[in-house]
Amino acid sequence: MFWNLFNNMPKPFAEGLLPERDKHSIYYYQYGNPTGIPVLSFHGGPGGCSRPKYAKLFDLKKYRFIQFDQRGCGKSEYADLLHHNETSYSIEDAMHLLAYLHIDTPLIVHGVSWGSTMALLFAEAHPQIVRQIVISSVFLARPEDYGWVNCDSERFYPDLWAEMRKQYKHTDFFEAHNRLLFSNREKDYEKALAYWGSYEHKLGQLNPTFSTDTDFDEYFLRSARIAFYYDRHKFFMNDNQILRHIAKIKHIPTIIAHNRLDFCCPVKQAWELHKAMPKSVLQICSEAGHSTPKLLKAVKKMIVKAEKTNK
Repeated sequence: MFWNLFNNMPKPFAEGLLPERDKHSIYYYQYGNPTGIPVLSFHGGPGGCSRPKYAKLFDLKKYRFIQFDQRGCGKSEYADLLHHNETSYSIEDAMHLLAYLHIDTPLIVHGVSWGSTMALLFAEAHPQIVRQIVISSVFLARPEDYGWVNCDSERFYPDLWAEMRKQYKHTDFFEAHNRLLFSNREKDYEKALAYWGSYEHKLGQLNPTFSTDTDFDEYFLRSARIAFYYDRHKFFMNDNQILRHIAKIKHIPTIIAHNRLDFCCPVKQAWELHKAMPKSVLQICSEAGHSTPKLLKAVKKMIVKAEKTNK
């Protein structure tokens, strides 16, 4: 039986900060077997943080599961939140972490949502050291993919969009949100967090409403600022970058799982990735929502099945 992925979290056998680079110090965690098969995991976001629950996808007696908080995220430290905070720098940080930990054997890369984007980009940058890719809730970060949230999703949530326009009192509420989110006034950025800052979390809900009663902490503010900064800069990627360079990694065995009714990242992204990767296995789960417990359990089962097949 597969245990509940959200209970009994594993404890890291090691954690700490990498030496400072570009005025950022990256925080990392290691779980499982110190001499096991290395798994490099990228967290979601942008602006998210490491989650120990993902270590439970792998048999920690056999694997060495490594996570790190991307620049400005989680317990990573910084002098300037957005200084040198771009996608390519996170790829460099991952390689720096592997060198720091003296890992020089082929590894598995893992990621969920934005983490899937980063895992694929890392594999394309360093295909020679990747033995397997394990991803779920795929986000390819193409204009049509982030355009879904920023534009097309209004077709399903016109009432929420009308409320945001009303609250921001501006026809271009993206620009209004930017001004509020990066304001030094608490009432400004709290409004930004309550509306567009929380909109993505409403996607997939049948009866969503905005609430201004939530206590917003410093972490939520940092996370929202990083997320919007990346979105405004097209995630620091070229158009269709992942699929245009897919030939570099199409030989790598890949596990892909995605919920059928994922309103944050529509399933077509996972389907198109699967079709471009002959050695991939895709499971579409009959679930609503983005990264759900049942989806993660499906990923774990796929990992176990792949292990048995490769013996």
